[in-house]
Amino acid sequence: MRQGRRPSLTLQLSLLVAAILLEVVANFAANAAASSRFAAVVQTFSGPVLIVLLVVVIAGDAVVLWWESPRGARPVWDGDRCPFPGLGAFTEQDAAVFFGREQVTRDLVRRLHVLTGQPAARFVCVTGASGSGKSSLVHAGVVPRLRGHRWHVLPSVVPAGEPLGRLAAVAATLTGGQRHTALRAMWADQDGVAQSIAAWRAKTGNRFGRALLIVDQLEELVTLSGPAERKLFVDQIAAALAADRRLWVLATLRVEFLADLLAGEHAELFAGPVAVGAMRPADLVEVIEQPARLAGVSFEAGLVTEIVEETGTPDALPLLAYLLQEMYLTVGTGRVVTRQMYQASGGVAGALARQADTVLAELRIQYDPEVILSTLLRLVSMDGAEPTRRRVPVAELSAQQRQIVEVFTQARLLTSDVNDGRPVVQVAHEALFRQWAPLRQQVETRAVHLKRRAELERWAGDWQRSGRSPDYLLTGDRLVLAGQWLEAMSSAGQDTPAARGLVEASRRRDTAFLQRVSESVGHYALTNVDRFPELTVLLTTAALTECPVTPVARRALMSALASSHIEAVLTGHTDVVRGVAWAPDGRSIATASRDGTARLWDADTAMVTHVLHGHTGMVEAIAFSPDCTMVATASRDTTIRVWETATATPITVLTCGDHARSVAWSPDGTALAGTSRDHLTHLWDTATWTERSTLTGHAGDVWGVDWAPDSSRLATAAHDRTVIVWDAATGQPAVTLRGHLDLVEAVAFSPDGHWIATGSTDRTVRIWDAHSGSQHRCIGGHRDAIWSLTWASDGERLTLAAGDGTIRVWDVTRLHEVAELRGHEHTAWSVAVSPDGTRVLSGSADHTARLWTLHPRGAEQVQLAGHNAAVTALTAANGGIVTGSADDSVRRWHPDRRAPATSHALPAAVVALAGTPTDATLAVAVQDGSTYLLDAGGARRLLAGTGECESLAFSPDGSRLAAGAKDNTIRVFDVRTRTLVGILSGHADWIGALAWSPSGRYLASGSDDRTVRIWDMHHPSTSTVLAGHQNYVDGVAWAPDEQHLASCSADWTIRVWNLTDHTPVRELTGHDRRVRAVAYSPDGRYLASGADDRTVRRWDTHTNYEGDVIGVHRDAVTCLAWLPDGNHVVTGSTDATTRIWPTEVDLDALLHAARHRVVRTLTPDERAAHRLPAAE
Repeated sequence: MRQGRRPSLTLQLSLLVAAILLEVVANFAANAAASSRFAAVVQTFSGPVLIVLLVVVIAGDAVVLWWESPRGARPVWDGDRCPFPGLGAFTEQDAAVFFGREQVTRDLVRRLHVLTGQPAARFVCVTGASGSGKSSLVHAGVVPRLRGHRWHVLPSVVPAGEPLGRLAAVAATLTGGQRHTALRAMWADQDGVAQSIAAWRAKTGNRFGRALLIVDQLEELVTLSGPAERKLFVDQIAAALAADRRLWVLATLRVEFLADLLAGEHAELFAGPVAVGAMRPADLVEVIEQPARLAGVSFEAGLVTEIVEETGTPDALPLLAYLLQEMYLTVGTGRVVTRQMYQASGGVAGALARQADTVLAELRIQYDPEVILSTLLRLVSMDGAEPTRRRVPVAELSAQQRQIVEVFTQARLLTSDVNDGRPVVQVAHEALFRQWAPLRQQVETRAVHLKRRAELERWAGDWQRSGRSPDYLLTGDRLVLAGQWLEAMSSAGQDTPAARGLVEASRRRDTAFLQRVSESVGHYALTNVDRFPELTVLLTTAALTECPVTPVARRALMSALASSHIEAVLTGHTDVVRGVAWAPDGRSIATASRDGTARLWDADTAMVTHVLHGHTGMVEAIAFSPDCTMVATASRDTTIRVWETATATPITVLTCGDHARSVAWSPDGTALAGTSRDHLTHLWDTATWTERSTLTGHAGDVWGVDWAPDSSRLATAAHDRTVIVWDAATGQPAVTLRGHLDLVEAVAFSPDGHWIATGSTDRTVRIWDAHSGSQHRCIGGHRDAIWSLTWASDGERLTLAAGDGTIRVWDVTRLHEVAELRGHEHTAWSVAVSPDGTRVLSGSADHTARLWTLHPRGAEQVQLAGHNAAVTALTAANGGIVTGSADDSVRRWHPDRRAPATSHALPAAVVALAGTPTDATLAVAVQDGSTYLLDAGGARRLLAGTGECESLAFSPDGSRLAAGAKDNTIRVFDVRTRTLVGILSGHADWIGALAWSPSGRYLASGSDDRTVRIWDMHHPSTSTVLAGHQNYVDGVAWAPDEQHLASCSADWTIRVWNLTDHTPVRELTGHDRRVRAVAYSPDGRYLASGADDRTVRRWDTHTNYEGDVIGVHRDAVTCLAWLPDGNHVVTGSTDATTRIWPTEVDLDALLHAARHRVVRTLTPDERAAHRLPAAE
């Protein structure tokens, strides 16, 4: 185009006059009625005049168009420069040596000069394959032809990984403003670019000139940006085109990404692309010869044709340009490129590979090839089927990687640039990883890895561009995948700060969320542990393995384990398990099912040992012989079958009327009883298997039968609502038990034969005198029918199977429910108890049998069971443990914890207990107001004058005993003489706690008056008062150094006092119920506490008194003491147990125990309800 000139003003004015005259004459010619002579003359000559004027206007426009057409002379080439750009694109400065695209250049320029107001028509998208020369065409072909006062070429935009940021940089350049200001405007308003161009026009006065905005490498909008920012970028471009009718946009795009943009918004912009195809051979000849001629270089005859023939891939142009550049640099100006030179260079395909091989060989001296190729892989992205190049900030590279990159850059295989003030590096062209075998193979091998990295970086880019909004953080499976990808990237040296930042931020939020889930699960479990023990074990196990460990979840797991009685679920039956039995030797158990079979199991492993086949009807009951050698089964096929236990061999088949219901062996093994639906009970002699007698008397189905321990009597329960006790010798009724209001289903003699227990569908259990038949007790309140019951060997506990699926254990002496075993999904039909009374077997309509323990273990190391009521006090001197209980007894536990304890009976429930340093002498206060001294042999002596005691404490040397009474006084006794030596007065309420200082000089007391008092026993008339608790003081403990004292209270707190100035040091909170007991460890490092919230806690006095739950009872913790080793705490509880806890909780061991305590997994609905991660 002619620079700095316009068509002459005279020509333009003449054309304007001609156009006006043309319109005037045309009007006269169209008006048939001439109004004047002049009009008539004009009308007469209007035809020729119109033709002349039309020709003038058309010819003038053609002249103007020719004048303005961009076809000026080719720029002059600087002969000192290399005419070939190598792997880089041609720039506007290379226009003089840009050949081979003349036709498409003219087509593009012509399209840019079509006058149109449609925005889409002013968006010209140049598409083509990678390496087809799109960028060179625009910058070296089109732009030089548009330069001039009629066209203003704006700064180019390359989207890279920050398209809006690049647009903002252009806007800032146009307006002279700040990039960050322009970027904020674009985020806020899609007219940001339009406003910037309008401001530029106003600033420069160029209101009507044409402006061209070039968007190069538009594919990066797809490969390096997310959908959200892609849309914002295209919105800005579309808005600018709509706002400025003299704005054109010229974009370059790899053709494989055109479909992605056509599928998005503003698809009309991309609907008419200009395709750049492969060059014709003649064009390639021009590309080779013309620049060379300008630089004074020629080729041997026929060589150019040979080069063109070898150039045939989509990457031809960059490879060819690189080859030509290398040959030019080899021969220099004024020389001839020979065929020998060409072949030595490796040809078009080998030129780049040869250079890369040379660099690789150079670097291999210092670096491992894997490290080199791994570094280059950082510069490759894979989005879709084909790899693309990737800009990498130099700051992301290690020092080693930077050295490698620098060598490749010097070899012109990589290029460096500055992006937003940061140095970046990228491959000079994708031909490097498409044609060079070592890197191409790496790309192919790690294609999946590269795709994952590209995806992860796209997610990271979206997150960063959103201002790191939490909405863009990863969750669930995406976070898991991202973490795996990042780990793989890191191990391969491919991770990036952006990707790592996204994953770590997502993990932090995920961790925070999962921590809340863990806490929520913990609170739910603590609230529902008694109702749903199995579910709470499952939930807390999941929370502690899939979420961060939280104190409440750990405590809940301990509580769940302490409440989960299940040991095993016995599966295999395909119908209701109607009967169960436990062998007298405790080694075997048996189940009978309505699927027609019975099974024998190992009681310890819960594995099947035998399946008994033979019955042709439902099997309703099963029973072991007293010597465990035989087992009998009762079936609806009218028979009772007897089997050999060891081999499951049938011994005999006995006919038992209509539908045999139950079966029982006499304790002496001489007789077998069976009941049936025809109201009869049959007795067989087990020596001959002949029927000894038939017992008649019931008026309904006989469902239950049991023998008295001495085998002299048996009792039967029937649907006629009665129980009959029979004389086994005569077969005559001895007594009939009446009182149930509905069907009687179960009957059982107590171990001593004095009582008979019966269960009925009237939902009651009744205890009867076996001899007189009088009702002794009725246990009601059950939610459903009682189908089966059995006594424990101690004669104090009764275990029931109920229609609501529960198994319940009752202390029939105190009418107290000891345990409720939940887990069966339907009716619990039958129950049996192990000979030692610690385990239970049940059968259910859910087709399973279950093994339960009555002493479930949590975090404790040892559980001492034996008391039948709350453990109210304990002492632990020299490793020995002595406990006092509300069951009116004191027990001395053997040091090895396994041997039976020695029990001492007392007149009433134990209230307080204290022992001398060796526990040789015990002081025991009982509920009737008496206090006794017990020696090691159990001899009991009454200590008179103590009053009704609430607390006891021996001095360290064992010579004195302090007794805190309900009359608000403390009485001190000489132990040897058993005489009162002093009375301490001052408290205003009961004395609930006493403790002597280690030196024996001081006595601390805690009272229901909410105070603690320190008594100097050298001057006992006065005391120091420590006030601060808001409720009863239940425990006091001295630190070994006597400088500190701890007290616990019904206000749920523990206070530590400095006894130097008698001020509180710390208030310890964490228990959520009344704190009953507190004690210092032997070294004074820790405090232990127990509370009504069932927990045992350990507090570290060296680390700001942080407290950890180390154990959970099934009921309130009443008392505790440290064992002398300082590593264990022993506690007593109202759950009737004493437990020894290690002070360091082994969470892995707890989780291991939990996994073996459950027999199923959480359902998807259960997981969703508690927001736990979905199971894999």
